Amino acid sequence: MIRPLQHVQVYDVARTAHFERILRSGSPTTVLYSERRYDFDARLAEQTGARRTGLLGAFWYTLRNHIDVLEVAEPLLVRAAPRSFAAIVGARVRAGFRGARPMIVTYAIENKDPRDGFETLPSRTRMKWRAQRLFVRRVWSMLDRVAYGTSQSQNLYTRLLGASRADQRLIPALPVADIAQAGSTPRERTVTFLGEFSERKGFPLLLRAWPEVKSAVPGARLVLIGKGGGETEAHDLAARDDAVTVEIDPPRARIFALLAQTKVLAFASQPRPRWREQVGLPIVEALGRGCLIATTSETGLARWLEEHGHAVIEDPSDASEFAQAIQTALLSTRSPADIVADLPPRDGRADAEHWILTGETGG
Repeated sequence: MIRPLQHVQVYDVARTAHFERILRSGSPTTVLYSERRYDFDARLAEQTGARRTGLLGAFWYTLRNHIDVLEVAEPLLVRAAPRSFAAIVGARVRAGFRGARPMIVTYAIENKDPRDGFETLPSRTRMKWRAQRLFVRRVWSMLDRVAYGTSQSQNLYTRLLGASRADQRLIPALPVADIAQAGSTPRERTVTFLGEFSERKGFPLLLRAWPEVKSAVPGARLVLIGKGGGETEAHDLAARDDAVTVEIDPPRARIFALLAQTKVLAFASQPRPRWREQVGLPIVEALGRGCLIATTSETGLARWLEEHGHAVIEDPSDASEFAQAIQTALLSTRSPADIVADLPPRDGRADAEHWILTGETGG
């Protein structure tokens, strides 16, 4: 009987989607995480055996446990580089005694130069960042495989870190095509926002754009799904406008059901000095359910979305341009089946994981 690969993922921030992917794969995977995302599901974390560990905890875990594949946080996530380095060192020290060195791999979607906005940091934070940055190239030089989720990320790593001995591959972070799930029936003119009710996710921009959309598109409705600082504004809008409904942090099954009734996902990621939307999980989940996307050029999937008939605006601050993008998508005659037909036959993240685990494509 073939022993399953022992896979350990050293994440900086853990979220529900990570645990869902592990449970779907059925492979023995342990997540060592440092922080929790706002949508963290403690029940799923417990089911997968996830552990919250710091730098020393990551070192001790990899030193004391057999690991076939060690997946570390991507190197350009500077704050995570020392912890990744510690985990690699622990695994290699163990290999020195046991003789079985694990493959060191990473999945990369970072698309913003980590030096951008550096001058805005407090002096003490800048000192800490400089120390953490010393580990970036060390981690980069120790990798065996790198899977890129977007072309933006691949271009950034090549520009900043140059050549690597690692085997590298671009596998776009797209959901699997499922025409049967999406269906061919045209949908009502429903716009959905999914995610954190925050400025960086474009929530205030959507609120400014909505009156123009509603005026221009008869029968348009807006569904606001998520939680965060803008909850009061979301409820205030719903109280004034019968075409708006709000769902605060609903269960995942409810989210997917609402997406299956959505024509357009409106997700206007905004630029920040120290952050850029790498992919946008709401975009991926909406694509997989046959939704058109109205977004900004900040997401790492912007080029793919433009090439496949979705609405991408260049100026992330222009509410009128965003309203026009939403209107165009709402009036589109493309069916959900047409949209998912553009997607790959396998989930991009699962494909990337299969490749970094085995070195084989497909599976």
